[in-house]
Amino acid sequence: MKKGYVNFVLHSHMPFIRHPEIKDALEERWLFEAISECYIPLIEIYDNLLKDNIKFRMTMSITPPLMSMLQDEYLNSRYLNYLKKTIELSEKEIVRTKNNKDENKVALFYNERAENTLKIYEKYDYNLMNAFKKYDKLGCVEIITCSATHALLPLILVNREAVKAQIATGVQSYVDTMGHEPNGIWLPECAYAYGIDSMLKECGIKYFISESTAINYASPKPRYGTNAPIVTPSGVCAFGRDMDSSYQVWSDFMGYPGDFNYREFYRDIGFELPMDYIAPYINENGIRIDTGFKYYRITGTGENKEIYNRENAMNKVWEHASHFASCRHEQINAASFSMDKPPIITCPYDTELYGHWWFEGPDFINAFIRKSAEEWTEYELITPTEYLKQNPVVQCSSPSPSSWGENGDYSVWINPSNHWVYRDIHKCEEAMVRIANTYTEPSDLQRRVLNQASRELMLAEASDWSFIIKNNTTVDYAIKRINTHIERFMRLYEDITKNTIEVSELEKMESTDNIFPKINYKIYANN
Repeated sequence: MKKGYVNFVLHSHMPFIRHPEIKDALEERWLFEAISECYIPLIEIYDNLLKDNIKFRMTMSITPPLMSMLQDEYLNSRYLNYLKKTIELSEKEIVRTKNNKDENKVALFYNERAENTLKIYEKYDYNLMNAFKKYDKLGCVEIITCSATHALLPLILVNREAVKAQIATGVQSYVDTMGHEPNGIWLPECAYAYGIDSMLKECGIKYFISESTAINYASPKPRYGTNAPIVTPSGVCAFGRDMDSSYQVWSDFMGYPGDFNYREFYRDIGFELPMDYIAPYINENGIRIDTGFKYYRITGTGENKEIYNRENAMNKVWEHASHFASCRHEQINAASFSMDKPPIITCPYDTELYGHWWFEGPDFINAFIRKSAEEWTEYELITPTEYLKQNPVVQCSSPSPSSWGENGDYSVWINPSNHWVYRDIHKCEEAMVRIANTYTEPSDLQRRVLNQASRELMLAEASDWSFIIKNNTTVDYAIKRINTHIERFMRLYEDITKNTIEVSELEKMESTDNIFPKINYKIYANN
């Protein structure tokens, strides 16, 4: 009998980046890259594990914006075109590199990979949620939800109705896609604050994933630290992140992804080859961007890079996966001696790390799952729901406010660079509550305005925008998104309060920001 469990959790999220009004939106490529590099490779891995009768249990959050985009006909059509262009480029790369044996080997690998990606995409009828719903139904992957637009809940807690609306809409969106209620939720950025648990309870949530500090500094102090869940006074359980397993992947100094045999992220032919050759495969406006064709391995800290060797990288994957499994085996052995219940190690990561930033990441997950299924391990993979069914007695403790961001607090999302965001959002939240309480029996047209106002507010609340501003990446885009949604909200607010609704403008907003088709503005009303 196994002595304990490992709860491997992948958090899958993309902000709502659907732009039919723009011919070749750069930001839509964020989604396309994640589909090719992260989601489809994971689907292939899960399918192969099932085919090989490997017993496994995983937990995956898929946020409402990502679920919506994965099922969107416009975006799926755009992705299919992107994928076909990738295949076309891979064929040209085989020809271009024919005189360099090592580069040509990589080009052939990319071609085979792209062709296989298309086959998997076709297999699931150009809708990847078909695959994830299958795994959820089979019980090998527990899909959990998130707040509606990945809003950092503690920072909008000043208006409790806004937090409740985010949670309730996240749950409803999940039900609309998955066909059943979610048991768990990924709190955006693992950010927790007092009072959030009671709202989770109201929405039927049974557990959430938290940062280690939420558990280690909980009151009273949990007996087993992060090796067991705790239950909040409201009756919702919290599974805390294990830091040992986290460092082995995330650490800049000791993390596996930094191994010199793995693929170098920052060298892409989109920036290196002549424009007349690469132009059809980058942005239509001539902006150089990543194509996904990267020929070098990390090699070292200098500028000189050696050609990527896929076989060597795969050898390292198995070496690292074996090490990771051995460490969890030792952790479980050590923890089980002093516990009167089986320990559980919770290992949460961003899905997009595995495949996008760490190209070999999905292969690592595959190798780890297969190693975990071997007889020598003292643990099994498990989901939080299964663990709670087997171990229903949980220590009651109040988690400490925290996040998994820098410093363990909320400072990444509210600081001198972005604090203005929340001043404007809070005003909109107050206005939304006001009109939700005012229009108790709206006309059909008023209802549409109120529902669209809810969408625009939630899209403005997304934590992605303040994160981007703090990290100084695509700042102009983030600021534009915040201001656009706030402006649209205020326009709708003015239209309904002054009875000056312009149907054409409303239809345009509904067509562009078409997330949450079943949203009900009354979730903002005071109960």
